[in-house]
Amino acid sequence: MKKILFLSEMPITNGVIQAQLFPILLEAARLGYATEVLETSGRFDAQEKYRTEAEKKLTGAGIVLQKINVPRFTLLPSILYFSLKSYQLFKKQLKDTASESPVIYARNYKFIPFLLWAKYFWHTSFIYSPRGAYVAERKYYRKFKDLLYANAIGLLEKIAIRKSFSTIVETEEFKKHLGELYKLNEGQFTVIPNYWDATLLPDKDWNREKMREKLGFTGKKVIAYTGTVEAWYEFEQMVDLVSRLRKKNPAIFFQLFLKEDYARTESYGILKSLPEIFEKYGFEKDSYAISSYAPTERYHYLCACDAGICLTTTAKFKTMMLYIKIVDFWGAGLPIIANKEIGVIEEMIEKTGTGALVDYTKWEESIAKINPEKLFEKNNTYLEETARYSSEKVLPLYFDLFDKFFQK
Repeated sequence: MKKILFLSEMPITNGVIQAQLFPILLEAARLGYATEVLETSGRFDAQEKYRTEAEKKLTGAGIVLQKINVPRFTLLPSILYFSLKSYQLFKKQLKDTASESPVIYARNYKFIPFLLWAKYFWHTSFIYSPRGAYVAERKYYRKFKDLLYANAIGLLEKIAIRKSFSTIVETEEFKKHLGELYKLNEGQFTVIPNYWDATLLPDKDWNREKMREKLGFTGKKVIAYTGTVEAWYEFEQMVDLVSRLRKKNPAIFFQLFLKEDYARTESYGILKSLPEIFEKYGFEKDSYAISSYAPTERYHYLCACDAGICLTTTAKFKTMMLYIKIVDFWGAGLPIIANKEIGVIEEMIEKTGTGALVDYTKWEESIAKINPEKLFEKNNTYLEETARYSSEKVLPLYFDLFDKFFQK
């Protein structure tokens, strides 16, 4: 039986994994692949209460779930910790592989030593996904230890991309960036965008107004932010922007659907500082809300909103990403406010005329151009374009790649 071994750097209950890996696992099992997934625990567990529900779905689909515990701070560098734990777990299984070799699909650079070991010593091929641009951003580092660590990882990643059956990236811009950085040809990469999960959209008989009433949105125009609170998102700018739009339309309300998890140490404490930022920009307590939702219910909450917002830092390695929140906003049919450096959104807004771009260098001028009434409008062109990022369109791209591996 054809087998796929998935390696995930986060627990399956994490919103990012729920959004992008979980549907692939279920589809793999449905298509008849022997499916096994390794997840971590201990690092991102703010949504621990949803773990049981997720595990039941995996078990019911015949998917084998393996776990390694990885605390946030470890004695060894995380790249070694992840790989050593994976080696211990899969040594016998891969060393004694039956007639048909499996393929490993690994999300994140932290599994690279294990992937290379499996390739060289067990002749097990792999598909690699950087899941962002952590290694590519090393040229922006300033601290010596960070530069040393990131460059060492970069050398390993270059080898991993060359030895992979293919390396999955989210955007053409990211592919070009890594190709130039590592001097690799385009044939090493497969572009597969992030997607919104069509199976989780509200049913046709779903009552949006009742949901809005439940959330306190009645009579309001709701701009939403969703996800983790990280240093690469510009929260003060987002609060400032919404406060300026509220002067044009006092009915505008800022809703943040947040998780307590954070990926980087420098992001610690930002969540606690948000109420002070709102107070600084004149928000009353009834003009914004900070709450959360279950990953599987995200579209019920987002569809009750009127627009999404995503302002990032201007660093290239962050603006060439296609963030999960962006495709989730598209799946919910929400126009998006974004900084013009985010290439994917800039292209979408220019093509469809829906949403709004802001320029940090012309802050007040660019916000002044936003018409709140037009901002919340949607058109057929916009909906046709965003439909290209549905799971129904994107999931087949993964299985085309898996098929190519097993055919080869």
